[in-house]
Amino acid sequence: MHNVKGFTLLEVMLVLVLMGMISVGVVMTLTSSGNTAQSSQWHAQRFSTLLQLAQDQALILNTEFGIEFNEQGYTFAFYNFSKRQWQPLVNSQINGYITFPDNISAEYNLVGNVWGELEQAQKKADSDTFVEQSYLVNIDGQTRQSSINPHVFIMSSGEVTPFSYQFSSTENVSRKVTVKVGMSGQVELTNE
Repeated sequence: MHNVKGFTLLEVMLVLVLMGMISVGVVMTLTSSGNTAQSSQWHAQRFSTLLQLAQDQALILNTEFGIEFNEQGYTFAFYNFSKRQWQPLVNSQINGYITFPDNISAEYNLVGNVWGELEQAQKKADSDTFVEQSYLVNIDGQTRQSSINPHVFIMSSGEVTPFSYQFSSTENVSRKVTVKVGMSGQVELTNE
């Protein structure tokens, strides 16, 4: 008999997902010297951790994920093939709609010439004020579009739309933190 020792791919991927879930829990409970709810560094780290968790889940579950940005925050979504639409990703780690406090603002930029053109077209479409009432739903007392249109895609193959997401505090304008994400999914945080 030939004894083979090692780990299967499924076991390795399961460990990665568990590590991602643990890191989300740790980041959410960490406190810094200041008020964590008002720290641009904390929000950037939170976004980075949630993004990495979504990347792990996309690979393991073989599901396409996306992120839709707006002025108040961002939304993680998954593509529901049976309904043929993007839906908010709500589980124990990611709560779909994530909003910022009043003193935090963020701005995303897609990286590359082709992405820049698509981003301009998307921003123009977002600025259109006409939305049919049938596309609106009431979620948590707020009227939102029932359909999500992600700006960034997290593919089950591991690829991610390259983008940067800059967090800043209105109280300390000089303190900005940028999350940069490459096409292969690598995440980099930089302080300015």
